[in-house]
Amino acid sequence: MIDKLTLITGNDGKAREYAALLGIEVLPVKIPLIEIQSLDVVEVVQTKVSDAWTKLGSPVLVDDTGLTLAAWNGLPGALVSWFLQSVGPQGILDMASAVSDRRATVTTALGYADANGVQVFTGSLEGTLTAEIRGRGGFGYDSIFLPGGFGKTFAEMTGDEKNEMSHRRRAVDAMRVGLGLGAA
Repeated sequence: MIDKLTLITGNDGKAREYAALLGIEVLPVKIPLIEIQSLDVVEVVQTKVSDAWTKLGSPVLVDDTGLTLAAWNGLPGALVSWFLQSVGPQGILDMASAVSDRRATVTTALGYADANGVQVFTGSLEGTLTAEIRGRGGFGYDSIFLPGGFGKTFAEMTGDEKNEMSHRRRAVDAMRVGLGLGAA
């Protein structure tokens, strides 16, 4: 039974979310990894987790998340972190200001590697891109993504509300099944 995981991230918020979702200790470790440039989060994660396993030699978890806009044919996808780093959430909204089709999808890919190899698990959530920043919680694009069927952005939700239904929750649930970890 896995009771502790190393998560490769520079984002302590992500580590806290995974610890809450998995119910185990998640240790954030920041190391440089090979990160290919692709819109596909699965391709990005497969490369990153293989590199992490090679560097650490112990069970490791790597994630990557993409935000895709239907009107932009899959952009920014896995490149969303670069968009956020260069223009921030408001910059993404500014670029999308003339877009009438605001359907968006967020997808998380979790790469797990151990001595038995690499496995990738995904979770997606449909929603819309908001017209303005909403909420102060969360991180990344949480303030501009409105999950379908909900009246709040991730940034307006409590951590527990977000963790109940998020794309990360769905990826973690897939990982639990794939690794035989049981229910949360």
